[in-house]
This record gives sequence, C-alpha cells and structure tokens, in this order.
Amino acid sequence: MPWNDNKGGKGPWGDAPKGSGGDDKSPWGRPGDNGQQGPDLEDSLKKMQEKFANRRKGGGGRNGRGGKNGGGAFSGIGLALFAVIGLIGWLATGVFQVNEQEQAVVLRFGEYHSTRGPGFQIRFPDPIETHEIVPVNKIQSTEIGQGAKGQMLTGDENIVDIDFVVFWKVSNPQDYLFNVKAPALMLERVSESSMREVVGKRELQPIITTGRDDVQATARQLIQDTLDSYGAGIQVTEVQLAKSDPPAEVIDAFRDVVNAAQDKETTINRAIAYANDVVPRARGQAQRILQEAEAYRSQVIAVATGEAERFRLVYEEYRKAPRVTRERMYLETMEEVLGRSETIILDNDAGALPYLPLDQLRRGEK
Repeated sequence: MPWNDNKGGKGPWGDAPKGSGGDDKSPWGRPGDNGQQGPDLEDSLKKMQEKFANRRKGGGGRNGRGGKNGGGAFSGIGLALFAVIGLIGWLATGVFQVNEQEQAVVLRFGEYHSTRGPGFQIRFPDPIETHEIVPVNKIQSTEIGQGAKGQMLTGDENIVDIDFVVFWKVSNPQDYLFNVKAPALMLERVSESSMREVVGKRELQPIITTGRDDVQATARQLIQDTLDSYGAGIQVTEVQLAKSDPPAEVIDAFRDVVNAAQDKETTINRAIAYANDVVPRARGQAQRILQEAEAYRSQVIAVATGEAERFRLVYEEYRKAPRVTRERMYLETMEEVLGRSETIILDNDAGALPYLPLDQLRRGEK
C-alpha cells in the first residue's frame, strides 16, 4: 500500500505514539491485546477480501452458479444502489420546513446568503449550505432584578428594590444571529443598565407609587435605542414593573409613610366634600337675608314716603282752612282713639241710675 512502504513505519494517520513497540504500526497507533504489534490496514483488507471471496464461492455452489463474474456483478449493483441511496439522503438535507412564526437564515459556506419565510424550503445540501431557524413573531420574556441585582439607587439617594420583565421579539433574524454573540445575555445586561439609569434620575416616591408607568415607558425606549445601536435585531414590545418596593429592612416604615399620605388625601377629600356642601347653603342663606333686607328697606321707604306725602297734603289743606282742618283732625283722632275702647254714654239729666255692668254685658253680646 502507498502508506505501508516499510521505510519509516508511518501509516496514513502519522507516527504511532512512542512505546507502542515495533516499527510496523497499526492505523490506530496502539498494540494488540497480546502486547505484539497488530495487523496493518493492508493485511486487514486482504483478510476481508478472502472472506468475501469464500462467501461468493460457497453461495455459487449452493445456487448452482459458481464463478467470479456473478459475484462481481452483484457487488457492483450493491455499491451503485448504496451510492444512489447515499446521494438521495445527501440531497434530502437541503429540504426543510419553516413554521408560521419562524424564519430561516440560509448560510452558504458559513456566510449569510438569504432569509426564507414559512413553508417548505429547498437549499443546497450540507455542507454547501446550512440554515438556522429563528422565531420572529413569538413574544419572549426576560425577567430581570431577582435578588441583589434588583436594588438600585434613586435620584434622591434612596434604595429601591425593582423586579421587572422585558417582553421582546426578533425583528431581524440576520442581525440577531450574527451581530451579537449572545443576544439573550446582552438583552438582560442592557435592560438592567437602562433601568438603573432611569431610576437614578427619579425620586423614590414616584417610582413606587404614581410614576410607575413613566418609568416603564422610559426604560423601554432606552433599551430599544441601545439595542438598535448594537444592531441586535431585537424589538422590545413592553417593559413591566413586577415589583418596585423599598428594601425589606425599611419597607414597613415606607408603608407607614404611604398610608399617612393616603390618609392625608382622604382627609382633604372629605374636607372638600364638606365645603362643597356647606358653602352653597351658606351662600343661599346669605342671599335670602339680603333679599329680605332689600324688601324691608323698600317697604319702610314706601311707608315713610306715603306718610310724608299725607302730611304734606294735610298741611296744604290746613293752610287753606285752619279752623276746619283742626276740627277734622280732632274728630279723626278721637274716632281712631275711641274706636279701640269700650265707651258708655250717660245722660246727665237722667238723675241717679242703679249700677249696671254695661261693659260686661256688651262683652257678653259679642
């Protein structure tokens, strides 16, 4: 054989390891079980040929078809059939299927060639072309902040414990596979760094109460901008804060502060509701008093004006006829006075009369 020229003791796999014994080496470079050098490849092939030749001879005798020509034809057909089957299997490595939510990146000799969509696809068989299946429409999630990683320093020099989840999907399979070595690990580190930057610019109270939505939106945008600068081929769909609490050592005190703030808001709301109920009623009462005062004022003015006008008219009549006016005034006054009293008239010429309770009799008549 070409590699067994008995000149250097080298087989097709190179020199045997030292200590193997002898100059004739086996192809695997190790001695036989008895400590002697094993047979070389040529001897092994000769023995296999002899075994096949013996089998063909024996088979020819049994079938009544001896001779070398029949065995050689059978061996040639078997090799051809084996070669055809091997060729079909090799070509079959170029047929693959891509699911609905996936895309396939085809590589030709290890270099990017094309991107294939869902369905059955055909490419050159291995190793000319290979492919990588990437899920592009599947929303994936990465949880960040477990343990000490979640403790972050706020802008007012407090510590907040944050756990959050980043939801993402692959937007560019080519960039996802080739621009970043470990996309999932990079996403986790970028997300943690971005969240620390966002938290570091805000105070603790809004982060754990009313400012959670702003923190989520700002962190998502910052993570996306950073991934785009790396060309990671990842789209961040949402960032959700699973937990944003003070450290466990002081969480009870912070809860008391939050409860006090809530009680303050409750008290303010109650005061506003009471004011909204009392103030309108007080204003209504004040308006009613003002209207009554205006009516009384108008009434007094009208009465005074009428009395003054009456006095003026009487005065004018008095100037014209003083004696008649005096008598008229006297009579009108006496009529007014005596009209409100019990009056009994006695004739002075009648002499003595027995006492009669005339006032009581008149009251009885009434």
